[in-house]
Amino acid sequence: MTNKIKFTITTAWIIFTRSYDAYCTNQFTPNLEKESNPIVTLLGLTWTPLLITIGLLTIYTIYVLYIGLFKPKNLLPTESGYTFCQITAFTYLGHKDHWTAIFYKIPKDINRFNHWMGQTLPQCLSFAGLVSTMMWLLIHHSDYYKSIHSATMIYIFLISGCIVIIYSWNKKIFKQYLSSNSK
Repeated sequence: MTNKIKFTITTAWIIFTRSYDAYCTNQFTPNLEKESNPIVTLLGLTWTPLLITIGLLTIYTIYVLYIGLFKPKNLLPTESGYTFCQITAFTYLGHKDHWTAIFYKIPKDINRFNHWMGQTLPQCLSFAGLVSTMMWLLIHHSDYYKSIHSATMIYIFLISGCIVIIYSWNKKIFKQYLSSNSK
């Protein structure tokens, strides 16, 4: 699949699923009283700031997808001898560190941050779109699903899926690193 087709399909999917989720949320809880999105529950956002936040996140995701596909940057170190965990930290931070640093440090180079996000964020938001679309379809069409549905279940599924996506991307990048250093 060409980058242009991948960009078009991914962008359309993200816009469609974010819009569908907002539409269904509005139908289900017009005043956001039953909304479980942490942006709403923790920050107490109303519809306007919520939609602005989601819109900005969507625009940023499309932007980093674009640079990731059309202006790729090699995030790997030139030196050999890195472990998988060190590569995980290096691709994100740009220097050797413990892999857990990705949870509490931010890269000093905004371009590195954007390129890393361009490899991971669109995939995670696409997955979140799949989960939310399936959730709403099941809520609308399955009495059984309504009886087992919970925000906790959805968030566990979302977080687990994103961890798998990011881990898989890091494994792929590590394999590229190993093959480029074995020559």
